[in-house]
Amino acid sequence: MSSNNNTSNTLAILQLQSAFRYANLTVGFVLLIGGVLGNILNIIVFIKGGNYKNNACSLYMFVRTFLDLYVLLTGLTTRIPATGFQIDFSLMNRIWCKTRLGLTDINMTSTYTLICLQAIDAFICSSPSAIVRQKSNIRIARYLVVGTLCFWSIHEIPYFMFQDLVISGGTPVCTGTNAIFNQYRSYVTYLSFITIIPVIVVSIFGYLTVRHMKTIGVTRSLSSFTRQKISMALFQIFALIAFNGPYGFWVFYTISTANLVKDTYRRAVEQSISSLANTYNFGTYASSICCYCISKRFRKQLVVSLKELICGIHTNQVYPNTQRTGTRTQLPTQVDN
Repeated sequence: MSSNNNTSNTLAILQLQSAFRYANLTVGFVLLIGGVLGNILNIIVFIKGGNYKNNACSLYMFVRTFLDLYVLLTGLTTRIPATGFQIDFSLMNRIWCKTRLGLTDINMTSTYTLICLQAIDAFICSSPSAIVRQKSNIRIARYLVVGTLCFWSIHEIPYFMFQDLVISGGTPVCTGTNAIFNQYRSYVTYLSFITIIPVIVVSIFGYLTVRHMKTIGVTRSLSSFTRQKISMALFQIFALIAFNGPYGFWVFYTISTANLVKDTYRRAVEQSISSLANTYNFGTYASSICCYCISKRFRKQLVVSLKELICGIHTNQVYPNTQRTGTRTQLPTQVDN
């Protein structure tokens, strides 16, 4: 009887793992292909438009595009074979084991920081107060971008020291060799910096921005460019919550149940869900093109850029744009060649 139960559990676990493996592959390939193509298109559009040179929110979006592309190319491309085909390159090369997650985490934490800065900038730009709107400054934004990259690069230095390829039970394992640092990464880096704090920050400032937008018709008239920039930022906030929220709940569950005694089937279920949740979380880095294309201005610039790139068609387009800086009104004209 016991043998039959064990056989039944084994079959159930194998079926479960097979189902989640196919789900992992499907989600992973969709996010990888769509995300890489989308981020490349973002880079082309931002370079062609040039708004990132003079606008804080556009600068955050532009830098994030490169970070997101790196995360997808180094994080997701190696995760797909590991979860779908049991080919883990970090178990084959010690240098890759010590550097892959560290470099990926630098880009991930920098991305979440820039999303928060983007949400804050959208709140500032939508403020009815001219004094507050003046705080959206490209010079300050450049300092914040450089400071963000430097801070998270320094923050990850211990990872390169403590992560290593070790032999455990005759099997190579890429893991952290310092117990205190492992706990810090679980409770502070992943639970706080990558999940709880970004969701809270973007939720608060997204809500405040929406409140500003509801009263903006009474207080002042926003330029077309500013409205579209705020809309892009708001949709990016929704994407972050949609992709990062489930992952955050799962990280919290994993940490809170770490000391519980679990049977084989429950461990298999949790391992499968954890693998899918980690893959699904890459949607944050692949969704920017969808969020930005809600802007009519961005879609037009995308079409023009693709025509120039593929067909060699150069179109002169003039985008009138009214921006208010303090109490002065500027009417810059952008010409895209």
